Amino acid sequence: MSTVIQEVNTRESALTGLRKWWLKLVFLQGLLIWVGYQVMLPWWAPQFALRWAGMAALFTVIFGGILWSNLEANSRPGERKLLPKFGPGNQLTILRGFFLALLFGFLFSPWPQGWLAWIPGLLYTIAALADLFDGYLARKFNQETLLGEKLDLSLDGLGVFIASILLVQYGQVPAWYLLVGLARYLFLAGIWLRRRMGKPVYELTPNSTRRPFAGAQMGFIAVILYPLFSPPGTFLAAALFAVPFLIGFSIDWLVVSGMSRSGFFLGDSTVAQLGNRIKLNLFWGEKTKVILTRWMPLAIRISLVILLTVWIEQNLSRLIRQQFFTAANMAATSAPPAPWLGALLLLTVISLVLIALGAAGRLAAIFVLFGVGIYLKFFGLNLTEALLATGAAALFYLGSGPYSLWIPERDIITRRLGEM
Repeated sequence: MSTVIQEVNTRESALTGLRKWWLKLVFLQGLLIWVGYQVMLPWWAPQFALRWAGMAALFTVIFGGILWSNLEANSRPGERKLLPKFGPGNQLTILRGFFLALLFGFLFSPWPQGWLAWIPGLLYTIAALADLFDGYLARKFNQETLLGEKLDLSLDGLGVFIASILLVQYGQVPAWYLLVGLARYLFLAGIWLRRRMGKPVYELTPNSTRRPFAGAQMGFIAVILYPLFSPPGTFLAAALFAVPFLIGFSIDWLVVSGMSRSGFFLGDSTVAQLGNRIKLNLFWGEKTKVILTRWMPLAIRISLVILLTVWIEQNLSRLIRQQFFTAANMAATSAPPAPWLGALLLLTVISLVLIALGAAGRLAAIFVLFGVGIYLKFFGLNLTEALLATGAAALFYLGSGPYSLWIPERDIITRRLGEM
């Protein structure tokens, strides 16, 4: 009996300590919002600065309520003992929630000008980096908790949802991009509805593409939230990154709803016919896998090398000549500033070499996308740039394929940070 009482007292003591930490964190967040409001006042219209503070405070109250109601989940999976501290991983997750509160403050206000225009992108970037490292810290210090898992899942969807609204609000992406922010919630709502209707919900099968697709989407959002690029380039990039992401969610829905198991895909006239159809699907599934993982990436690499070579000759050489004429005080048409041109030339040449060698192909694909983005910042969208962007996006998702000298990103995709 004394052991049970001691266990209850220990748990209550730990819970009291966590609540004190909660009060400190909420107070500090409130202080940060007040400081942010004071800093914004001279640079932004008072009504927008006040709206930012109010929206950020609203999110803080909601997130603080979620955190408070789940404090008793601050224990390792399978253990009853309540940890008296949040631990580095959970602290970083909570910090991510507070940064998303500051990002939430920018909703329903125009994109601020000057240095304030960079703040939404910076806030989302910090939140995305926190998402990358919080799990690593929790594993490193052996403090993976049910609380951290719940908060992490909630913040993953909220971050993308808030950022997608901001991108549409700022005119950086088309309105349909909101589907990216709503995808997780529509998916969960569909599962809830099936259960309410008494229909079966099947378990998701392991899929190695979920993490890289989600990571690519978060990276895209972080870049486009900065005032670096603008339509039509950002509209094209939104389609290239969003479509694979949404297709992935659609495939997962087919799995959990059982459609991928039904006659809709396999046929069910007789047992023999069903067996033959399954074998046929497995055969074509393997064929498709080989095409997608081997021959298509190789074909994309070859195509990109040709396109980049032609593009450098036709566009960059002309722009360099224009820069020379401008420096000599001769008439020039529309050459971008020297720093932008230098970045464009460097990114293009490096990506050409890396793609040709099959070395860090996904990084080279990112370089191509940045290069196209810089080009579109000063010129219109032509067929060549659209093909380059499409090919780079495909290379990013599929990888560099066979005959690649170096694929360092493979471990990042297949394993979480810090896993052996």
